[in-house]
Parts: sequence; structure tokens; C-alpha cells
Amino acid sequence: YEEGYDDGSGMIDPNTGMPIAAGADGNKDMEAYKQLDVEISRQILRMPQGHYQCTICQHTSNQKGNMINHVEAKHFPGPGIHCFICQRHNATRQSYRMHLARVHGIRIKSL
Repeated sequence: YEEGYDDGSGMIDPNTGMPIAAGADGNKDMEAYKQLDVEISRQILRMPQGHYQCTICQHTSNQKGNMINHVEAKHFPGPGIHCFICQRHNATRQSYRMHLARVHGIRIKSL
């Protein structure tokens, strides 16, 4: 591993030069995340009243981001993401972002 190495995922922490959420092949990871986003979006309806509803369990939320997190956590459980610093397992991308910010002081916008 070389400092500042970019595996093509575009997810490099500018403070450390280390990849943030890349696996063995960052491009494959990013494609998988894009496909997951597509699948999650298919399960969310914007209701006429302005809130969002899960098409699988009818859970509702006023915030689209909360609904995205709900669908990923409850209906699309995957292998999760291990922190590249401490190896903590995070079930969802949101929990990983929160872990990085709270524990390691690294803020990222999205995975």
C-alpha cells in the first residue's frame, strides 16, 4: 500500500491518504452501491401528503433520507462495511458514516 494510492473508487480521505470505503476493487464496490441505491429507490413512494412510504412494510417518514436508511437497514441487509481504521462492523452505509464521524473525526458525504 502506498500513501495516497487511489484504487479508482474516488473515496480517499484527504487527511490520511487512505481509502475510505473501498474493498479489493473499489470500482465494483461503487457499482454495487449504485445498484443498491436503485433498488432502494424502487421501494420508496412519495405520498401526496408529502411524506415517504416504504412499499414493503408501509413504514412512513417525513424525511427521504430516513426512509432510505430504513429500507437499507430493514429490507436490504448486506454484509455491511468494516471500518478501515478499527475494523468495527457497520450494518449500513449510514451507520458507517456516523461511526467515522463520531469515532475517528472523518466526515464523508456518501458512499
